[in-house]
Amino acid sequence: MSLIAWESITVLSTLWNYFSPFAVLKDASRGTVDEKAAAYRYNYEMRGCLLGYIRRWLWTGVLAFMLSAFFDSQSPHDGALHFVDLLATAPALFATVATCGIVVLGYAYVFLSCNDVPVIERRPVRAREPLKPMSWSDDA
Repeated sequence: MSLIAWESITVLSTLWNYFSPFAVLKDASRGTVDEKAAAYRYNYEMRGCLLGYIRRWLWTGVLAFMLSAFFDSQSPHDGALHFVDLLATAPALFATVATCGIVVLGYAYVFLSCNDVPVIERRPVRAREPLKPMSWSDDA
């Protein structure tokens, strides 16, 4: 692998770690019940890092929105498609993705803050009744 390709992979992985909390939080949907509960408790304790990720998405989304508004103001608005219009679409798309990221991370933070007991442990356990032997007279 060439040096340029290696550097681009390094930059992409750095950006992924900067904007994504998946390296910090654990997957609470896999494993045994005890493993799920332990991962949920870990995520509950680490929920404070989500505010940092929300802040990052917020500021980059605001910057992208401002760039989009700037490029849109430079467009002549004569009905034809200009290069400046294309320049305005990329930051607008990123601002939309940032908005979605803020909503999802905000929901995760509120969910983890309001539910200190893992959802797995809050499920009611139903007692099983022993099966009754069936007789032919019960069918009718």
